Amino acid sequence: MKEILSLLKPYVKRHKKYFFTLNTATLVSAISQTLIPLTISNIIDDALESDSRAVITNGFIIILFLGIIDLLSNMSQRFSSVRFAQHIMFDIRQDLYESLQYQELEFYSKESVGQIMSRTVEEVYSLRDILTWGYRIFLLVTFLFIASFFVMIQISIQLSAIFLIIPIIIMLIIKKSSKNNLQLFYDARFKYGELNEVLAENLSGIQTVKSFGREQEQIAIFNVKNQEFYETALKTVNVRATLMPGMIFIISFALISLVFIGGLFVSRDIISPGNFVAFMLLVLQIAIPGRFIGWFGIILQDANSAAIRLNEIFNAPELIKDKSDALIVEDINGEIRFEDVSFDYPQTPHTLHNIDLTIPPGQKVALLGPTGAGKSSLINLIPRFFDPTKGRITIDGIDIIDYNKQSLRSHIGIVHQEAFLFTLSILDNIAFGNPKASREDIVNAAKIAQIHDFIENLDDAYDTIVGERGVTLSGGQRQRITIARTLLQNPRILIFDDSVSAVDPETESKIQASLENAATDRTTIIISQRPSSLRYVDRIIILNKGHIVQDGTHTELKKQDGIYKQFLDAIKTQIQFMDWDKSEEVDTITTQVDQSKTTSTTSEANR
Repeated sequence: MKEILSLLKPYVKRHKKYFFTLNTATLVSAISQTLIPLTISNIIDDALESDSRAVITNGFIIILFLGIIDLLSNMSQRFSSVRFAQHIMFDIRQDLYESLQYQELEFYSKESVGQIMSRTVEEVYSLRDILTWGYRIFLLVTFLFIASFFVMIQISIQLSAIFLIIPIIIMLIIKKSSKNNLQLFYDARFKYGELNEVLAENLSGIQTVKSFGREQEQIAIFNVKNQEFYETALKTVNVRATLMPGMIFIISFALISLVFIGGLFVSRDIISPGNFVAFMLLVLQIAIPGRFIGWFGIILQDANSAAIRLNEIFNAPELIKDKSDALIVEDINGEIRFEDVSFDYPQTPHTLHNIDLTIPPGQKVALLGPTGAGKSSLINLIPRFFDPTKGRITIDGIDIIDYNKQSLRSHIGIVHQEAFLFTLSILDNIAFGNPKASREDIVNAAKIAQIHDFIENLDDAYDTIVGERGVTLSGGQRQRITIARTLLQNPRILIFDDSVSAVDPETESKIQASLENAATDRTTIIISQRPSSLRYVDRIIILNKGHIVQDGTHTELKKQDGIYKQFLDAIKTQIQFMDWDKSEEVDTITTQVDQSKTTSTTSEANR
């Protein structure tokens, strides 16, 4: 119970107008319903004594008036409760989405998309019943019980004492049931999230599934999760199937008992016939909506489990925090320094160890190393996607934890290996990081990324809508659009995480040449396994098992025994398997890099 209350409390305050209207209308309805049996009681007793038609007529007018008040208040209840619920669900969805936007990457490394989707849609929607008719019925029964019980005591203390046993038994059952079934309802929601997870993953990777002919295996995986959800959901159905009828049986048995005992009281002149009728009408007025209290107990348990899962997101710890006096970055030179930096992922410890590294402003650096060496982990620390486990990272001599995250990231442009596009126009996708950019700037960025000519040949050119995740484009086209998007941001620090892996060698060569101009005076870090990417870098850093094992220029490193030499030897071996002129091609690989460095050094000297 406390979970749903803690979740809804701030939203109830936001919409207190609807909340106040709902409570007031329910109170008026309860009072008018309570007065009707009293009026009927007076009509019966007065008519038996005086046999006056005026008594019946006046009573009818009073009952009609009370009925109209009850009708209007009921309409007001329903109007307020529906709008109250929709406003709260809207706000929760909005706040939940906002909370998800500001969660850091570590959060998403622990949470699956399926579970997040389940919480954002299903859990919020499950609050509808409790906010609309659930709370309204509970409130009505509560007001009716208080108002009616006060009148019932005046009629008969003995019958009222018997009647009081009913709500006590019901509340004890609901309390015990809530305690026992909370985990069950939570598990059902978690299993539903797992089902969504399998579905989302399968649809995202449907091309891979079909490529390998794994449809039957995927169906089997879905069937297992579907079966688990089915079995858990079936247990909640059993709760629903037993609790509600059980409540109705208790109420029905109590009503029969009261009729029997009340009849004895009338026969012995302990209460008058009119008072007995009024008493039973009051009991029925509570009992009819009270039959739904069992159902209210069920949806309360369901809503409580949903609130727990929603609060797990709302109360998720802020892993990457801004200081209260965090610096807003207006401009940077781009010097990056790692000082004895170590980093561990929660699931995979020992990722980076004691990294000491300085990258001067404007220097172009290549990061090489085998898979799992820690290259991507190292660059993810620079924009504070994660914080180091030990040591510190500075930009222009200032610890990056002293910078405001958003302003820091606005000066760092990252082109990720997986090129992600939104279901927007190509223009909007390129302008995503800089929405205020002019069309001319967008076109210039596309030209640098060697994607302008392709875009212009499309029917709608830059206004072409790409499919979900850019599915209507090739991998190379998507990557070039994301490169244009990053260049449009005009960052001082450029990071390319193997971002030309999906383009053909000819296009890559054009992009590399263009990036050489675009990266002028920018600190640039390139992760790549292609030798062509080394042509324009000033320095090569080799990572292995989380350590920097080599650091130097191409000319220096090719003379050393180590991973870089093995890297060059592997390239030569690959070429020897092909029908090319081996001596010419092998020489070209290293000579191009050497010539590029010589040209770069000469240009630097001239400057």
